[in-house]
Amino acid sequence: MNSKRKAVKEHASWEHTTREWATETARSLALDLYHGRPTTARPYGVGAVLDPGETVWSEVPVRFNGDWPAPEPGRSQPMPAIRPWLITSGRVVGRLADGQLHGYRWEKMVGLRVDLNAAHETLAVDVEGERPLLWSGPGLAPMAVAAVFHLYGPAALVDHRGLAALRVGGDWHPGPVPQFIDQAHLPPRSRAV
Repeated sequence: MNSKRKAVKEHASWEHTTREWATETARSLALDLYHGRPTTARPYGVGAVLDPGETVWSEVPVRFNGDWPAPEPGRSQPMPAIRPWLITSGRVVGRLADGQLHGYRWEKMVGLRVDLNAAHETLAVDVEGERPLLWSGPGLAPMAVAAVFHLYGPAALVDHRGLAALRVGGDWHPGPVPQFIDQAHLPPRSRAV
């Protein structure tokens, strides 16, 4: 097998493994957030210092549209690298090609589009006064769950269209609905999320 074909095969295997990890992690995160349980992720991989009261929700390997490395002379612009992003109760933060931490706070976000279908896997966020932010890749699902939860609330974990790929073949049943959710707008209990 030539090295290019081997690299393609290895990349496909990494994508498959990452997608499986992300799906399971996202389902667990959705349950933890829905029920208000603490998560086990830590901020050390990205190297961010947490704000007082901020909690870590997950760390994911994704591409970011604001992370373009400097092009080498005579070469075309490479794609952004896949880097770890930390998702917390207050923000998403990652260390980009420039070596610095870049973060975006949930309260500044005013729009969200999510597609977790394989080969699409994108999370687009609108922040007032900035160009749209776009994360992508097979490790995106936990970040999408966190964004939907934070921007739309716990009920959206059950019925947001952007998270539909997590419901296929899944066995996610959130259990009792917290009292602050209007139960009339939730789908039937038999529906897996």
